[in-house]
Amino acid sequence: MRVLIDAFPLLAPRSGVGNYTWFLTKALKKAFPEDDYVYFYGRRFSRDILEAAPSFDAKLRLTLKKLLPYPYRLTQPIKETFFRLGAPKQKADVYHEMNYVPLPYKGPQVTTVFDMSLIRYPETHPKDRRAYFESYFKKRLPQSDHFITISDFSKRELSELYDVPQEKITTVYLGGLEEVPALEGPEPETPERYFLYCGNLEPRKNLPMLLRAYATAKKRDRSLPKLMFVGSPSWLAEEFFETLRKENLEESAVIKGFVPAAELPYYYRKALAFLFPSKYEGFGLPVLEAMQMGVPVVTSDCASLPEVAGDAGIMLPPDDADAWSEALLLLSGDETKRAELSQRSLERASLFSWAKCAKETRSVYEKVLSLYF
Repeated sequence: MRVLIDAFPLLAPRSGVGNYTWFLTKALKKAFPEDDYVYFYGRRFSRDILEAAPSFDAKLRLTLKKLLPYPYRLTQPIKETFFRLGAPKQKADVYHEMNYVPLPYKGPQVTTVFDMSLIRYPETHPKDRRAYFESYFKKRLPQSDHFITISDFSKRELSELYDVPQEKITTVYLGGLEEVPALEGPEPETPERYFLYCGNLEPRKNLPMLLRAYATAKKRDRSLPKLMFVGSPSWLAEEFFETLRKENLEESAVIKGFVPAAELPYYYRKALAFLFPSKYEGFGLPVLEAMQMGVPVVTSDCASLPEVAGDAGIMLPPDDADAWSEALLLLSGDETKRAELSQRSLERASLFSWAKCAKETRSVYEKVLSLYF
């Protein structure tokens, strides 16, 4: 089987869709070496999985973002032209779009849809992303033969909001960290004890609430471990930093910024507990990564997060700051509770893997091909 994959998400610093594309493409190649894979990178096709954008492409994208308010209006037509002209020459059996909106293509195709946050929480996304989604997503829906969602929650959302028949959607859960490496080389500098959040600093992640909950707990226990944030400030992060200043947490919160995927295990391993108060997720990959490292997890009881955490973590309403504050105090002082949650995390995480994700994804390819031949 020859599979054509839109690997364009790999050309940006990896998070979210980029991580999904990276781990899945590598797992497919490993699990099914007899297959042939072709990757599209915006203006070129390759049989190699790129780890980063070529320097020219990276500089061009950065320049366009600085110069144009809505760069996709220029870049998307160019990208589609390259794809339309080059894709037929690849003679693929199936095309897999990794990021919501399939490119113009005639033939068997699968599209991965992660969540419907652009519809449910449009205010938490930048204007250019909303404009792109509104221009292309609904228009291209009929083009896909089958959809992959990363949770049953997202499957229901897609079906409900866009009237896609459930039989045209398959849930394929993600894996966690690609591997859990042994600690080698110098460890990144971290506080001795800390709570950890990992992910972009953006509105949907509900981080101002977490800061307020932490501030309340800190008033009751001045020895409360620090609160570390690993991830990039992305769009609309102003409220996060305003709350940080308002609650006088500049000395208690550590803003680490973007961390390469290979370094994440260092931060997970040493965390007292992992905190993920998001209001809306299609999956919640950082929760799985933390559980894979045996870290006690506190996360929201909404959207897809109960599917991922199961009974392994402490599940709380995302807007109940008092409950989150109590959880911080509990985990800070109760070593027995942390040990119990750590064991549950490891057991729950063993149910997920990228190898399983790759196997189930390829089954979707076969299902789509059966519609044509």
